[in-house]
Parts: sequence; structure tokens; C-alpha cells
Amino acid sequence: MRCDQCSLSDDNMPNQKQKYSGQAGSGFMVQMPRKPNARQEYRLKQRERIEASPVMSTKYPRLRGLKVTLEFFDATGSTKQGEMKCKVNVGHARAELWFGCPGVECVGGDFDLSGALTEAVAVGHKVATGELRCQGTRHRGKLEPMVCGTVLRYKLTLNYD
Repeated sequence: MRCDQCSLSDDNMPNQKQKYSGQAGSGFMVQMPRKPNARQEYRLKQRERIEASPVMSTKYPRLRGLKVTLEFFDATGSTKQGEMKCKVNVGHARAELWFGCPGVECVGGDFDLSGALTEAVAVGHKVATGELRCQGTRHRGKLEPMVCGTVLRYKLTLNYD
């Protein structure tokens, strides 16, 4: 393949290890990888924690099915911001039941429903409901960070053997 705009062909196209030469007319730039922000680093740590947890069917052998309904509200709890419903495959899903905060600027918050799931299975409930508030912080420009406060109302529907 030949690039008509910069007169480069496949055999002299830059690869990932080559660096930008800085010479005028070289015809290419290599984009440097972005530095991860606090939100990305937090999510990466959470993902590692989730992946290290056992599979649900191992931790909860009696559990055969799980449906999760999530409703997100603003900090006052009056305006609905979104909803999500999912059916969890307990044979493959991890026992850490964790959902991210929908707030784009939120760092370090999110919602962990693992405790609610463990309690519901231990007691044998078929339905568990509750409300959680995001404890993360939002950074808007140069203003002081503020508590996110997004409200999650959840419903866990459990099926046993």
C-alpha cells in the first residue's frame, strides 16, 4: 500500500518502536501513550480485585440464577439518571458484584453489591433490594473536589436449586 499524501509505502512506514524524527517533511508522527488518569487507575485496581475473586457458582453453590436491576438517581434521589437490567451467568461471573458510577467525572466511588449478594444468599432471600450512595469525588476543572453522591437503588432477584 502506498500513501499518496506523504509518499510512504508499507516497507518504510513507521512501526511502534520507531520514534518521530523531528525532521521537517518526514511525513509521520507517533502518538505517545496517554498517562492514565485517577479514574482509569482506580478502575484497573477494581478489575484486578474482581478477576481475583472466585466464580459465583463456586462461592454460592446453591445459587442458580441472578437478575440485577439498577436505577441511578442524582444526589437528591429525585431525578432518575439511568437504569440497567442484567441477567448474570453465575457459572462464569465473578463473585465480586461491582458496578461503576455513571458520573463521568467520578473517581474512587462506584457501587459494590457483593455484601448484599452474600447476605441474601446466606439468608435464602429470593429478592433483595436496597439503596447505596456513591462515595467517590468529582473534580470539575480547578474547583475543589466534591462528593459525587449518585444514588443507586438496586434489586437482586435470586434463584436457587
